[in-house]
Amino acid sequence: MFDLTSGNGMIQAMDRGLTLASKRQTLIASNLANLDTPGYRTRDFSFEGAMKVALAEQSLPNGLRTTHPMHLQGTSTDSLPPSSDLLRPSAERNDGNDVSLDRENMLLTRTQTNYQMASTFMQVELRKLYSLIRDSVAH
Repeated sequence: MFDLTSGNGMIQAMDRGLTLASKRQTLIASNLANLDTPGYRTRDFSFEGAMKVALAEQSLPNGLRTTHPMHLQGTSTDSLPPSSDLLRPSAERNDGNDVSLDRENMLLTRTQTNYQMASTFMQVELRKLYSLIRDSVAH
């Protein structure tokens, strides 16, 4: 059977965006759950950076394969993207916890917006495919 969605770059990119947004929401929820845990360090990753990597990997020709550990390095779909020290909060409480409720809420809102946007774009592409199928069956 022919899979119409596997050849659609927009659907693949938005699928990766949904996955990344979901992983980031999980991290933010974990940070919020540990708001009062002494010594807890905030965990995060750059959604934008991870999407750039995912889009770059997607644009590689299918014939390219990794033959050496230093070739075509990317991220696995199951692992989290690398974190950056630039994403760390600058303030730390006396107990060593650096979770900021305001920062996490702001990041959660941004991540929810990214998720909704990716979902909307994917729906538009799927509606286009449905329309093409419906029109071809009608003729």
